[in-house]
Amino acid sequence: MSTPTKPLASEATQPEILPMSDNPYEDFRYFYRDGMPLRPAPKRRTPTPSWSALRHNIFDSWHSVEDSWEGYGTAQTRLLDDHMWQTDETGEKLAQAFRRDGAKESRKKFEQALNQGIDTVREPAPELVEFFQEVDRIPNWLDLEAAERGRIAYYNVTRTSEILAIAFAYWATTLEDRTSAATGETGMFEFQAMQRSIETAQFFVDLGKKNVFERFGEGRKAAVRVRLLHAQANRGLEKIWGPEHYNEFGRPIGSSFLVSGEGWFGMMPLAIDEFFGRPHSGQEWDDVAQYWGYILYMMGAEERLIPKTGDEMRKMTDYIYGNGGYSSAYHERVATALMSILESLNPLVPHVALGALSTICGEKDTKFMVQGTRWEKINFRPWAILFKAAAKAEARAARVRDKLPGAKKARVKRANNGKPPWTAVTEVIKDYIAKNEPDTKSDYTLHDDSKEARS
Repeated sequence: MSTPTKPLASEATQPEILPMSDNPYEDFRYFYRDGMPLRPAPKRRTPTPSWSALRHNIFDSWHSVEDSWEGYGTAQTRLLDDHMWQTDETGEKLAQAFRRDGAKESRKKFEQALNQGIDTVREPAPELVEFFQEVDRIPNWLDLEAAERGRIAYYNVTRTSEILAIAFAYWATTLEDRTSAATGETGMFEFQAMQRSIETAQFFVDLGKKNVFERFGEGRKAAVRVRLLHAQANRGLEKIWGPEHYNEFGRPIGSSFLVSGEGWFGMMPLAIDEFFGRPHSGQEWDDVAQYWGYILYMMGAEERLIPKTGDEMRKMTDYIYGNGGYSSAYHERVATALMSILESLNPLVPHVALGALSTICGEKDTKFMVQGTRWEKINFRPWAILFKAAAKAEARAARVRDKLPGAKKARVKRANNGKPPWTAVTEVIKDYIAKNEPDTKSDYTLHDDSKEARS
């Protein structure tokens, strides 16, 4: 089993939880410091924790899955509640500096610091210096040897697990309240669909490469670019939405939902493997937590929120999923944009994706994803049957292969072959772009001059 969760504070000395404010924009819009009272969670989006079928499917074998909000009251969940009111503090400062100094010059200095080091930049903005002081620091809780083992484990999930994990990213983007609202408001998956798609896919490919731990490795640089992108989007969305949105939801891209990336992307491949019958050791889970903890740190996640073990990661993700809600006013718009991207790659992909999703998310929540769109009448049950059979067969084969002599050496070799998870879908997107939209860029600069950036 994985190392037990270490409480963030002893139960006997739990910090005070403030009463809910009538105007959180005035009272809660600050950055938490150790020892401060905790803010309560924003208004719950559902009367009971959401995404129930998914949470039971992937967590029941590890811990007790709660079906009421009263069941969640740990030091970890209370801190996650508090941090829904805040975002990446250092990233926010840099996004403000981009607005103040102009995106063109700011981007030039940012890229120079990213590719050559902050010491090479002439007259850098103070915010840029502070930003790269964090980026260039490796936290003392991070075990890079364990993180590399985690990368290897992540790299060696089954093919069906990889496919379903990618489909899940689409499902969760549509269903999670804050993510669907932010995605729908920016419209990037509608108006810059292929740029947003190739940047997302290439981002995950780069994260899987061995040089992700090197200062100038492509994966590390991709994580830092996405950190800035998130900060820019968050700053602009807050300007557009104003105090009323903050009072109901907290920050557009809150710290607690940024750290949920470890669950959305880091945890799901192993969890899907296990669901279909291929177990992973406690050490593999802990190692993946370290691997994705490194990635999240580079992306601006609060260190105090980042789970350091597999047990912490699963329990945090269970709670984050429970807070996912059931989409926003942008539901149909986001679902249509995302399903259109899949359909443009191949008309059958939406059918396969929905069928695969229903095996872990449940038929009800899968149908809800495409409710109100032209895909809501798809009969995806036959695809679910086929996918489940293929996933179980692949899990059985992988389970046998894991026990063969030389299995560890083979996993390391595969993890260094330069084709990590998301490679196949990235190649499909690149082929589509080359044939249909050859002028598409991939430089993570969408929010340098978006409507959010100009707000």
